Amino acid sequence: MNIQSELLTSLKAEVRIIQIISYETLRIQAELIHAVEELEYELLIWDRVEGIRRWDGENRCFGEPDGHENPADILNYFIEECSDKTLLLLQDFYPDFTEDKPKIIRTLRNIALNMNGQKTLVLSQPHHQLPKELEKEVQVIELPYPSFADIKAIYSAVCENYHIAEIEPHDELIEAAMGLTTMEAERAFAKAYMQDKELTTAQIPAIIKEKENIIKKSGFLEYYHPAETLADIGGLERLKDWLKKRERGFDKYAKEFGLDTPKGILLLGIPGTGKSLTAKAIGSEWQFPLLRLDMGKIFGGIVGESEQNIRAALGIAEAIAPSILWIDEIEKGMSGISSSGNTDGGTTARVLGTFLTWMQEKTKPVFVVATANNISQLPPELLRKGRVDEIFFVDLPTAKERETIISIHLKRKNRNPQEFDLKALSKMSKGFSGAELEEAIKEALFQAYDTGEELATEHIKDAITKTFPLAKTMQEVIENMRNWAKARAVMASADTPEQLETNGQEKIPKLKQEQYNNPFI
Repeated sequence: MNIQSELLTSLKAEVRIIQIISYETLRIQAELIHAVEELEYELLIWDRVEGIRRWDGENRCFGEPDGHENPADILNYFIEECSDKTLLLLQDFYPDFTEDKPKIIRTLRNIALNMNGQKTLVLSQPHHQLPKELEKEVQVIELPYPSFADIKAIYSAVCENYHIAEIEPHDELIEAAMGLTTMEAERAFAKAYMQDKELTTAQIPAIIKEKENIIKKSGFLEYYHPAETLADIGGLERLKDWLKKRERGFDKYAKEFGLDTPKGILLLGIPGTGKSLTAKAIGSEWQFPLLRLDMGKIFGGIVGESEQNIRAALGIAEAIAPSILWIDEIEKGMSGISSSGNTDGGTTARVLGTFLTWMQEKTKPVFVVATANNISQLPPELLRKGRVDEIFFVDLPTAKERETIISIHLKRKNRNPQEFDLKALSKMSKGFSGAELEEAIKEALFQAYDTGEELATEHIKDAITKTFPLAKTMQEVIENMRNWAKARAVMASADTPEQLETNGQEKIPKLKQEQYNNPFI
C-alpha cells in the first residue's frame, strides 16, 4: 500500500492520531493536501514559530499565521474549536514528548481514546520518537524515499528556477539522484548546474559524487566504486558460475519467464580467502551501485535509534535499486543476539528482526552480499534457507588456485607470471590464504628492492618461508568450519580442499590468556 492509499484508509477509518516519519516537510504537506481534497476535509498546519496556518485550496497556498504558538494551546484548540472533517498537522511536536510535560501526553491519549467526530491529528517528524504511553494509540507511517516521479518533479522545478531548458531524454540524470531526499536532490541538481552552467547527462558524475557524500554522512553506509572484477578472484569457480547465472535474473525478461529476483548470498569462511573481494567484484561485474553497510555503526545510544538506522539504510538501498548491499563481517553486528534481552534491552534482536523481515518481504531488486568469518556467532535465523538464495563456504585455496592467485598478484605488480616457478611457489605455500599470498609477494618486492635486484622466485620463496599462516594457528577452527559447512553450505570452489598437515609441525607458542588455566589442578 502506498502512502496516499494508507492515509486515505486511515482517515476514512477515523484514526485519531497519525505519526508520519520523514525529513521531507513539503512531501508530507503535499500528501496531506491530496488526501483532504479527495475527502473534502479542512487542512491546518502548525509549528511553534508561526502557529496555525490554513490551507487555501483556491489559491493553492497556506494562509497567514493565526496565533496559537504554544503546544498546549494548539491541542486545546483542536479539541474545542476544530469542526468535523478537519486534519491538523503538527510539525516537529516531539520535543514536547518529555516526562516533565505529562499533561500534553495525557491530552494526546484523551484525543486518541475519547475524541468524537471526523477529525485527525497528524504528527510529522524526522525520526521515530513516541512516549511509551502513546505507542499503542498512534498509527505510524514512514514516508519512503522519493520515487522516480518525485525526483523528476524536483528536476523540473530546478530547471524552472534557473531558466534551464529541460532535456530529453533525462531519465539517466533522474536515476543518478535516486536515493536522495527531495531537498538533497534539489541541492545536487542546483550545485551541478552552478558548477557547469548546464544540467545534462554530463553532470551525472557530479550528482553521483554529491550523493556519495550525503550517503557517507549518514555514518553507516558507504558508496563504493569497485575496480575489481570476477577475473581478479583466484579460484571459487562454483561461486563465480552461480553469480553469472544470477545476474540474468535482473533483466526485464526474467520475471516473464517465471524467475524470482535474486535476494542475496551469505559468504562464510576463513579470513583472507576473498569474501570481501567477491562483494566488490559483483558490483563491478553487474554494474549496480554498491553500498557497504557497517553493522557496528547501526547501533545508537538513543532508544529506537538503532531500528531507525537499519530502516534508513535499507530504504536508501531500495531507493537506488537495482543495487548491491554489502554487509562485511555481519557476525560482529549480530554477535550479541543471544544475550540481547539482558544486555541491550533487546535492541540487537529487534535490528536483526527488522533486517530478516525485510530480506523475506522485499520487492525491490536489492541483492545482499553478507560475509562472515566466525560462523559460531551467527544467529540461526540468518542461516535458514529462504533468507538468502545460497550459503557459500569459502575455503583455503587449493594448489591450482594458489597458482592463479600468485599469477594475479604478479600481474598487478607489472611482472610476467611465466618468469616465475608458480608450481614450486604453490607447493610450498600450502595452507596460505589469498591475503597471505598477497602479503608474501609484497614482502618479496621490498626484499628485492632493498638489495637492488629484480623480483625473482627465490625472493617470494624466502617471504613464504618467513610467513606463519592462519592454517597453522587456527587449524582446529578451520577443521570445525569445514565439517559444519559440509552439511549446511555450498563449497565456493569446485576443487576438493587440501588436508592440513600436522605431522612434524613446530609447536605454536600461545599467549597466557590462550592457555588452559585450572586453579584446582
